[in-house]
Amino acid sequence: MLKIFIKGFLFSCLLAMLSCTPNKDSVELIQAINKRQTETALDLIEKEVGLDARDTLGLTPIHWAAKRALPKVTKALLNKECDINAVNYEGYTALNYAIRANSAENLEFLLKKGAVVYKNGLQNLSDGPFVDRTQDGLYAYYLKHDSIESKSYLTGKFLDQKTNSFKGWAGDTCSYTIRESQTPNWQIKTQEPIFVLGDIHGQFDRMINNLQSHGIIDKQLKWNWGKGHLVFVGDIFDRGNKVTETLWFIYHLEQEAEKAGGQVHITFGNHELMVLNKDNRYIAQEYKNLCNNLGLDYDDLFHPNSVLGEWLRSKNSMTKINDVLFVHGGISKKQVEYGLSSEQVNELMRQYLVAGSNAENEEDYTQILKSFGPFWYRGYFMESSKYKKITEQELDGILEKLTVSRIVVGHTENEILSSSFNGKIIDVNIPLADDSIPNQALLIEDGRFYHLSENSDKKLLK
Repeated sequence: MLKIFIKGFLFSCLLAMLSCTPNKDSVELIQAINKRQTETALDLIEKEVGLDARDTLGLTPIHWAAKRALPKVTKALLNKECDINAVNYEGYTALNYAIRANSAENLEFLLKKGAVVYKNGLQNLSDGPFVDRTQDGLYAYYLKHDSIESKSYLTGKFLDQKTNSFKGWAGDTCSYTIRESQTPNWQIKTQEPIFVLGDIHGQFDRMINNLQSHGIIDKQLKWNWGKGHLVFVGDIFDRGNKVTETLWFIYHLEQEAEKAGGQVHITFGNHELMVLNKDNRYIAQEYKNLCNNLGLDYDDLFHPNSVLGEWLRSKNSMTKINDVLFVHGGISKKQVEYGLSSEQVNELMRQYLVAGSNAENEEDYTQILKSFGPFWYRGYFMESSKYKKITEQELDGILEKLTVSRIVVGHTENEILSSSFNGKIIDVNIPLADDSIPNQALLIEDGRFYHLSENSDKKLLK
C-alpha cells in the first residue's frame, strides 16, 4: 500500500502574513527580480538579503523569480533554502506562477525541491480508480484534491477477494470489471471493416464524439461495431487530462468487442513507452502537481502489478491486419536492415517494460528505441539529423520485407488525415487538442481506404 505524506496548508500562517509590511530589504531584492536585473538579484541573494521578505501582495522573492521566469534566480534562492512553498495573500505558491509563466527550467527546479500548488492554483480533481494486484487481493484507490481545504489526499480500499467487479466511489459512478491480461495476436485476417484512430493524448471527449458519430459505440458508450475491428495506433498517454478515463474506456470496450465477435487493438506509442519507463515530462501539469503533492511519481500508478499497467504491457508494438501494418512512428530502412522481425520487436518490448534490458539483449533495445525505431521514426514525412526522408524505392523494399502493402502510422501530426507515396503510407494523427481541427478517422472496408470526416462524409483515399 502506498504511504502518502501530504503537506498541509496552515491558515494561521496566512493570517500572520497579512500583518506583515514590506521592508527595505524586500523592496530591494524584489525590485531587482521584477526588473529582471539578474546579477543584482544574485548578489543580494548571496548576501542573504530579504530571502523570504514580502511585498504588499504577500509575494516573496521566490514568487517573483517564478513570475518573471528567471531560473538562475530561482535556483539561487532555493540553494539558500528560502521558503519554497510560501503562499501569497491569494493562496498561490511559486509553483503556481512558474506554471503560468510556462518556464520549464523553473518548474524542474521547484518540483525537484518539493514545490506544491495551493488554493486557487489547483482546482478540485479526482483521478482514478487505480487498481493494484496484491497478495491480499485487489486494492483500488483514487487521487483527490480539495481546493476549498487546499489539500491532496488518497482514498482507497481492498475489494472483496471473491469478486472481480466493483462500483466506483468518491464521486465516480462507473462500474469496473477486472480480468487477467492476455497477449493479443499481432497478425489478424479478417473480412470485417476496420476503424482507425490516431493519437488520443487524453482527449477523451473528442475520442468519444468520433466513435459515436461513426457508430462504433452507442449513446451509452457501448460497443456497436459488431464483428468489426477498432485500432488505436498509440499515444493514449500525456498532454490531455483525461488519460485515466480513456484507458478504462478502452479496457472495457475491448471486453465488449470480444463478446460481439469484434476486436480492439492498441499499438504502443512513444508516450506509452515514456510513462511506463518513468519519463513523465509530458503529463498534464495539473496531474503532475497532484502527484507531487502526494509524493508520487505519475508512473507509479501504472507499475507492472497494477491492472492498467499489466494490461498495457501486454500490448503489441505493431499489429498486422490482412496486409496492412499498424505502427506508431513507422518502420525505417535502418530498422529493417538490423534484422528484427515484427514479432521479435513485440516480444522484446513486452519483456523490456517488465524487466528492462540485460547484456544479452541490450543492443536490440538500443536499436528499437532509437530515433529510427518504430516508436519515434518520422522519416516518411521529414528529415532529421539522424536520417534522411525516405524515398519511395526504399519504402517499397521495406513493404516487401514486411509482406505488407501499406503502413498506417500516428506520431507525426497532420491537420488532414492523408496518404502519401501513392497510398502506401497513411498518417492518422490528427491533433485533438486543437478544437479548430475537426475529428477524422480512417475506415478500411472491402479492401478500400476511406477518410471519414466529422460530419460522416466518406472520401476514398488515393
